[in-house]
Amino acid sequence: MNGTALGGQDPATAWVEYTSPDGRAYFYNRDTKVTTWEKPDELKTQQERDSVWKEYAKDGRPYWYNTQTKQSTWTRPDVPNQPIKPLEAPGSRMDLDRVPSRQPSMQRREPSRSRRSASRGPRSRPPVPATTLDSRSRHEYKTIEEAEHAFTSMLKRHNVRGDWSWEKMLRAVVNDPDYRALKTLPERKNAFQRYITAVRETELEQHREEQRKQRTEFFALLDTLPISEYTRFPKVKHLAHEHKAFCAIPSNKERVELFDAYVDELLEKLGGERRRVRAQCVRDATEYLGALSISAKWTDVKDKLLKKFGDQMMPILHLNPEKRMPMDILYFGVRDKDTVDPESGLSMLDLLDIYEHAITDAERLESDRRKHEKDKVYRQQRQARDAFRQLLNEHVKEFTPSTTWSEFYPQIKHHTAYTEMLGQSGSTPQEMFWDAIEELSDEMYNERKQLESAMRSHNFHMHVDTAFDKVCEFAQSHCKIDAKHMDYIYEQLVIKCKRREEEDDERKQRHKRRLLDTFKYALYDLCPELTPDSKWDTECARISRMAEYKALDENACREVFDQVIERTKERAERKRRDSGSKRERSPDAGAADKRSKHGVDKCEDRGSSDLEEGEMVG
Repeated sequence: MNGTALGGQDPATAWVEYTSPDGRAYFYNRDTKVTTWEKPDELKTQQERDSVWKEYAKDGRPYWYNTQTKQSTWTRPDVPNQPIKPLEAPGSRMDLDRVPSRQPSMQRREPSRSRRSASRGPRSRPPVPATTLDSRSRHEYKTIEEAEHAFTSMLKRHNVRGDWSWEKMLRAVVNDPDYRALKTLPERKNAFQRYITAVRETELEQHREEQRKQRTEFFALLDTLPISEYTRFPKVKHLAHEHKAFCAIPSNKERVELFDAYVDELLEKLGGERRRVRAQCVRDATEYLGALSISAKWTDVKDKLLKKFGDQMMPILHLNPEKRMPMDILYFGVRDKDTVDPESGLSMLDLLDIYEHAITDAERLESDRRKHEKDKVYRQQRQARDAFRQLLNEHVKEFTPSTTWSEFYPQIKHHTAYTEMLGQSGSTPQEMFWDAIEELSDEMYNERKQLESAMRSHNFHMHVDTAFDKVCEFAQSHCKIDAKHMDYIYEQLVIKCKRREEEDDERKQRHKRRLLDTFKYALYDLCPELTPDSKWDTECARISRMAEYKALDENACREVFDQVIERTKERAERKRRDSGSKRERSPDAGAADKRSKHGVDKCEDRGSSDLEEGEMVG
C-alpha cells in the first residue's frame, strides 16, 4: 500500500492517502490519528467542495448521491472534475483491518464511530438506487456453484499460481467484477483454497511428468555411454557433461540419484540373467551326475564336471586357453549382443555346491534304504515274537507259578516258533516265558487275595487239615476264580496255614524262654541267697511263693534251680582257688592281683550269666 503526502505547509499536509488491498482509497490524519474513506475538505479542490454529488461504492460498484435532492443513481452525473475513485458510503461495511501499512509510524487505526461521524458530518448512508443495472454492473448467479465457477475462472484469467498467498491474489483481482461473484469473504477464501490445492496438484503432476521425461532421456543417454555396473558417477559426468539430456537435470544431486537408480536397474537385470544362466547350468550338471555313490570323492567329481562343463564356467575359469579372458578386460564397456559378461556361468563354488547336494542326496537314499531294511527286520522279529507268544498261550494251561524253564524247554525245543526266535535282538524265548509265568503268578495272587477276603468276610477259617472240596465249594459260591487255578491256590493257602502255625509255636517258645530267664534272675535275687549246698526240697517252699514260679510248671522250674545251684558251686570253687593263690604272692603283687582278679571275677560273672542265659535259650 502506498501513502502520498498532499499539500505543502498548510493543514492539508497532515493527511496521507492510502490504497486498500481491494483498490479503494482512504485517508489518514497523522496529527489526529483519524482514518476515513471520504476525502478530507483540506484535500478537496474548490470545485469539489461546491459540488452536491458524492460518489460511493456498493460491492465494488460506484454510485452517486445528491446531497440536496437526496437521490442516488448508478449513472455518473455530468459534473466536471468529479473524483474517479469510488468511496464507501457512510455506514456501509469497511474491511479496514485488511489495509496493510508500509511505515510503522503510519499504522492505520479504526476510527471510532463518533470520529467517523464527525469527519463525515451529520449525513447518513444514502439509499441504493432501485434503477435497472447497466452494462457495468456485475452478473448475478443463481447458484453457489455457478458463482464459484465464475470466481475460479477469474483466478485463471489472472494466472494465479499455486504458490500465491491470499493477499497477493487480492491485489491482482480485487477490481475484477467476478471477484464479488461470491457474496461473503469466507466463501471466497474457501474457493481460493480449493483452487490453490487443485493448481498445486496440477503443477505437481506436471513436475512429475517433466521428471519422468528427464529420467527417460537421461537413461537413454546412459545406455549410449561405455559404462558397466562398476562405473562411478564422476566418469559419467566427464563423458556426458555437455550432453543436452545431462544438462536438463537441474542439480547434480538429482543426477547422482538418477545414476544410482539406473545402476540399480542394471544390477537387477544382470542379476536376473546371471541367476537364470547359473540355474540352467546347475540343473544340467546335476542331471549329468545322476545318482552319485556315497563313496565318490570330490577330486574325481570335480574333474568329471570340469571336463563336461568347462565351456560354461566363468570366462576367467575357462579350461580352453583360447576362451579364457584376463581380469582386466572382462568388465565390458558398451553393452551389445557380443558383450561378454564376466560373472555369467559357473564357478568352482557352484561345482562344489553341486557335489555337496549330490552326495547329500546319495547319503539320504542310503539312509532310507538302511532304514527300510531295518524296519523289515524289525517286522520279521516282531512276527516271530508274536508266534512264540501264541505258543506260550497254547501251553499256559499247563503252567503254574512254580513252573520252571527247564521243565518247559524240552516240550518246545524243536518247535518252529522257538527256532525262529533264536539269534534275533530283543526279548529271548526264556525272557518271554518268565514274563508269562509272572503274569500267571500275579493273576493267581489276586485270586487268592480275593478268596482270603471272602473268607474273612464270611468267617471261614482255613486250617491245614481243611478239605480241598470244602474250599472249592466256598470259592465257587463267593468268588469268581478259575477252577484250573484252585489246586495251586489251595496249596498256597495250606502252606500259609502251616507257616502261621509254625510262627505261633515259635512265638510260644520265645515267651516260655522269657519266663524261664525271668525265673532264673529271680533265683539269683533271693534273700537269703542260694548256697552251693541248697536243695530243691528245702527251698521249694519259699520258691513256690514267687510270682515267676506260678507262671511255669514244676519240672521246668526244677531244671532252672539245678542250673543256678551248679553255677553257684562253680563260682565258690573259683573263689576258693583265687584266695589260695593270694597267700603265695607279695603284698604289692597281691594287691595288684586282687584288683585284676576282681576285674576277672566281674567278667566271669558277666560271662557266666550270659552262658546261663544262652543255655536256657538253647
